[in-house]
Amino acid sequence: MTAHQSFLQSLHACQNDLRAFIGSLVTDPTRREDVFQETALTLWQKYDTYDPCHPFGAWARGVAAKKILQLKRNDRRFPMPFEPDVVNALADTFETTEREREPTLEERALRHCLKKLPATQFNLIAAHYEGRQSGRAMARKRGQSVDAIYQQLSRIRKRLGRCIEAYRRHMTSP
Repeated sequence: MTAHQSFLQSLHACQNDLRAFIGSLVTDPTRREDVFQETALTLWQKYDTYDPCHPFGAWARGVAAKKILQLKRNDRRFPMPFEPDVVNALADTFETTEREREPTLEERALRHCLKKLPATQFNLIAAHYEGRQSGRAMARKRGQSVDAIYQQLSRIRKRLGRCIEAYRRHMTSP
């Protein structure tokens, strides 16, 4: 998986939590969206500094908190209901909570197996499940028949199923 794909997958996985975090600190809907967009851009620009040993969501919220505090410093009218210490405490609390939650065996297995897929298969499965694209839309975009798309998805799901089962056996064997 390329760095670009990894970044998009990580951002997509945490975007609802990130938007909720920003929304809890920024009351104006337009400003909220601006902060999210600026945070996403900063995350992309600094992705090479991200340490994958730490949760991506915690890192993203930390970047968002810094972005919000920076905007408040530069604009006294920036709508923020909390003092800077509270913003930092919230970001720390989210990070602690996220670190405490261990991914399940199934989540680890799926991540492991998705990384093993060739890029074309990963992109197809991601477009279908993450992008919520229909078989018809994917077929049109790729210049293939709908049946061909569904056959490819079926083969990828079977491959993932075998990989997940092998991962489970490996992780639970004595």
